[in-house]
Amino acid sequence: MKYVFVPVGLAALIAAAPHAHAHGFAGNHLFISTLLIDDANVADEAALPTFSFLPQPNESGPAGAAYGLGFEWDKRITENFGFALNYGYAWLTRPGDKTANGWNNLEITLKDKIFVNDKHETMISIGVSRAFARTGANGTNGAVLDNDDSSSTTPTIYFAKGFGDIPVPLLRPLALTGELGYTIADKKLKVDPATGAENNGISNGWEGGLSLQYSLRYLSTQVKDYGFPEFVNRLTPVVELAWTSPASKPNDSPTTYLWGVGLNYTATDYALAVEMLVPGNRATGSHLGVIAQFHLYFDDLFSHSLGKPIVDWF
Repeated sequence: MKYVFVPVGLAALIAAAPHAHAHGFAGNHLFISTLLIDDANVADEAALPTFSFLPQPNESGPAGAAYGLGFEWDKRITENFGFALNYGYAWLTRPGDKTANGWNNLEITLKDKIFVNDKHETMISIGVSRAFARTGANGTNGAVLDNDDSSSTTPTIYFAKGFGDIPVPLLRPLALTGELGYTIADKKLKVDPATGAENNGISNGWEGGLSLQYSLRYLSTQVKDYGFPEFVNRLTPVVELAWTSPASKPNDSPTTYLWGVGLNYTATDYALAVEMLVPGNRATGSHLGVIAQFHLYFDDLFSHSLGKPIVDWF
């Protein structure tokens, strides 16, 4: 589910009857689906769209900027098994240069939610993503536009853990989520030792990340109601870290670290989220950026059709 900044889907939150909907609950805790990494839940939802902006370093002149516009559709096949389609468009601008732009490669993910423990607010899923080469804009800057000439497969594990079982009340609304994947290239990067010329392959790599969330809805319903307005109770402050690193030699991709700090607002049928992007090193970006997403929950909007598992259609 990776565009320029790995946007992903969000989940809805219902205070009065949290288990009446198919969003990412384990016990009383709902895990929002973060913007830089994927979440552990399987649901019927769509991100329409995700917008991102991050200034890029330029060693030979003024810094440029990377823009992304991503789209994602998540669909359940059974209650706990489903797929996701990711596509997007990206732009790279540099002063004095022509803008590089084009579609990213199409990515399809299969995910199976294999474990949920309500008492300990824990969720674990496994999945595999497939990026299809040449389904994006060929011949442009693949490191920025995410359109490598080699297809790749990424097995991934996802987890989510709420803190509702710890003895400190004000810490119980916290949740930690994360993912870890290993990307396997169909065509490995090779370098001619005589000339130094590279083929159009890519290196294997690690990718992953963590998020720390604090649910104000959980605070008001499961810990103590402080009388905040309903708008405030629907907010979830979140901090994320997304990470990539090459795992084979030779490679031409640097290690990157990208922080996201922001808020998620969750209504019944939709969610809005915005985060400030903070590059963790020079290879990731040169200055602060932003990512924002509008998300629709089909399991609420179309609960008797598009929002239910495919096996229940028949």
